[in-house]
Amino acid sequence: MAKAFATTTGGEFAVYYSYDTVGTGSRRMALAGQNALDAWNMSPKYNAHDLAGRLPLTIGMPIIVVDNVAVELGLCNGSPGTLVNIQYLVNRGKRYAVSVELDVPRYTSPDKHAPHPNRVLVPLTHFPLTYQSTTN
Repeated sequence: MAKAFATTTGGEFAVYYSYDTVGTGSRRMALAGQNALDAWNMSPKYNAHDLAGRLPLTIGMPIIVVDNVAVELGLCNGSPGTLVNIQYLVNRGKRYAVSVELDVPRYTSPDKHAPHPNRVLVPLTHFPLTYQSTTN
């Protein structure tokens, strides 16, 4: 869908990779080499929250919230929205999404002075590195 949307709108299409880890605590380590490639090439699994794989994205593409994140604020399952920003880092030629900013009309920011009260920043993972931003 993201690629077709980019082609239709003239937007930039990119694939963002997950930063997957295994283990816990001091034994936690990043998947690398063939292990990372295998994780990225897996079919999407709804219950594999820690193995996201690849995420094709295009600024301006429509999205749908698939979890009840903050029902009281209108950020709930089935809420439509638009992708307005992607924060990412580049490592070895691959983009790793750090967070996305969504415009979700049903969402109302708890910050009464927010410049965009229907926008929400959704962290996808955490990195100890800096990121680049692609903004619409």
